[in-house]
Amino acid sequence: MTAPNRHKHNALNHELQREQQYDIIALTETVHTNVPQLNQQQKIAYNTLIEAVNSGSGGIYIFDAPGEIEKTFLISLLLARIRWRNDVALALASSGIAATLHILP
Repeated sequence: MTAPNRHKHNALNHELQREQQYDIIALTETVHTNVPQLNQQQKIAYNTLIEAVNSGSGGIYIFDAPGEIEKTFLISLLLARIRWRNDVALALASSGIAATLHILP
């Protein structure tokens, strides 16, 4: 198969532009409305990650918790908080160890 007829740099610029075209007012409202709804565990995770972003220390953080923790709510709120400052935020998902196992018939 031949390589696509576009430069990697152009694709990166396009994705970066798309990442910075969020409605800042809507994101701000989302953050102000939903931060008070965080439970204690979510608040700890939220504050830890926002501090890492604000300090510039960054890092890789993994949420490994049961379903009742409402990880999607927390991750969506974190993305909104980071993006309202016009910063770039990406969330990646892992399908877990089961997806890496090869099961023989």
